[in-house]
Amino acid sequence: MLSLFRATKPQFHHVFIQIRTATKKAAGSRTSMKDSAGRRLGPKKYDGQKVKPGEIIMRQRGTKIYPGDYVGIGKDHTLFALEPGFVRYYLDPFHPRKKFVGVSLKEDVKLPIPHFEPTPRRFGHILLDNKKAAMKEENSLSRKEYLAKDNILGKHKERLERRTRMIDEFRSLLKDKIKVETADENISSKYLLRWRMLLRNGFLFNDAQFYAKQYLMAEASLQSKREQWSTEQLDDYKKKINIICTNLNENVSFDNKLQLIKSIPLEEKEKVKADLLLKLKEEPVVTSKKIRDSTIPVSSYFTLSEENKLQQKAISLLKAEGKRGKEL
Repeated sequence: MLSLFRATKPQFHHVFIQIRTATKKAAGSRTSMKDSAGRRLGPKKYDGQKVKPGEIIMRQRGTKIYPGDYVGIGKDHTLFALEPGFVRYYLDPFHPRKKFVGVSLKEDVKLPIPHFEPTPRRFGHILLDNKKAAMKEENSLSRKEYLAKDNILGKHKERLERRTRMIDEFRSLLKDKIKVETADENISSKYLLRWRMLLRNGFLFNDAQFYAKQYLMAEASLQSKREQWSTEQLDDYKKKINIICTNLNENVSFDNKLQLIKSIPLEEKEKVKADLLLKLKEEPVVTSKKIRDSTIPVSSYFTLSEENKLQQKAISLLKAEGKRGKEL
């Protein structure tokens, strides 16, 4: 009977088992328990504040704000002033997603400057009212300039002498050989000198004529301001320049060696070219030297590239003739 009772007794003892839990968290492992100080990022100068060159305007990580007018940027994205002025934070319509900070040279000037207006600049010049100080500043030279002074002046003198010789040569050629009369020798010689200079620098023939004339016009305008000419006087002088330049363009030209010659009509040039090429075909013994020393002035009728091609053609024909002679 007792054994039966033991067998049918319910087993509830596992419900009352107690479990012990940890009451303290485990400590994490860290080698250094130090913390660095803040980097003090952010703006150091605000809108409208006055700054000197080199003063920090903004410290940042990454270019959140971009450098604008007269503001530099360091390798750690620090923005600093390049010129003395006033800080301006602004938005540029050409870069709508970027914020800029610039330095305005004057307090009443806002940024950004309108797109088509001139940018204000500071040249660092101070007006010297004292005449002695002004003369001393004018005559003072840096060591580099002082050492190079004689060399520079020597080259300048050589250039001036070469130009005066060329001007005298132009005047004598216009009078004696080409026989072209001009209203003003000074204007005509200046025009021819500028025209030759532009051709030498690689300008096309018509472009060289145009820019040489424009140079004289601009020089006349500056001279009128210096000497305070009237508008009528300036207009008369410009008309005179126009007449002289047109006359020289019609009667005078330059060959491919930049020597002044009489203007040759295009038809005559083409005829001389054709005759010379025909002569070269009929007489293949003609050498490049003979072409150069021929009675026909090749440099007057041919461009430099055409003359070189002609000489190469003569040399190739001469070589071909020599090979035929050896075979015979």
